Amino acid sequence: MTRAKLYFVLTFFLVSTVPWFFIESQATQIHGFPPWAFYSFCMTILYAVIVAFCLRRYWSVSAKDDDDSES
Repeated sequence: MTRAKLYFVLTFFLVSTVPWFFIESQATQIHGFPPWAFYSFCMTILYAVIVAFCLRRYWSVSAKDDDDSES
C-alpha cells in the first residue's frame, strides 16, 4: 500500500468517527449514552484498532527510510 492510500484510509476512518447524521435529539439511550455519543465512542475504538493495525503492518511504508538520503 502506498503512503497516499494509507493516508486516505486513515483520514476516511477519522472523518467517519464524527456523528454527522445525528441531527435530531432523541430520548432513547444505548447503554446510558445518547445514540450519537455511543456511535462516536464505538467508531473511535474502531479507529484506534485500524491505526494500530496500520502501524504494525505498514510502518516501513510510512517511515520510508528518509534518513539514508541525508548521509
